[in-house]
Amino acid sequence: MQDGSDPCPTPAARAAARFSVRAAAVFLVGLAFLAMVLSGVVLVIAPSGRIAGTLDWSVLGLSRPGWERLHLTTGLLFLGAGLWHIVLHWPVIAHLLWSAAARSLCHRRELALAVAGLALVIAVSALDWPPASWLETLSRWFRREVW
Repeated sequence: MQDGSDPCPTPAARAAARFSVRAAAVFLVGLAFLAMVLSGVVLVIAPSGRIAGTLDWSVLGLSRPGWERLHLTTGLLFLGAGLWHIVLHWPVIAHLLWSAAARSLCHRRELALAVAGLALVIAVSALDWPPASWLETLSRWFRREVW
């Protein structure tokens, strides 16, 4: 909407608007991501399973096993929604990757940066280096000092 017009300016226009599977995919990916962030943060500060059970610990009505289930299921939802998003937006992704005119890889620097960033995060986590090790230390601190 470069002209600033609202495609759904009235309740009647909103009701008549067609369902957008692309918008649904984007919203689902975003909301699943936010749910995973929330559950991940709660699990970092949560007491260990035995202590959580003894204390009858819960946050927002969910016990530690409940938060673990939420984190796992929203992770699977995020995975599915991400795949759905990729399928729906494959032409855009392919366009970002390949130049039709030159028949060569485009956005090489951006792709290289993304691959390098992912490789760095995997290596830092696998080698238990900071900041990945700090997250484990923070979680242990909460379990030891707070719980």
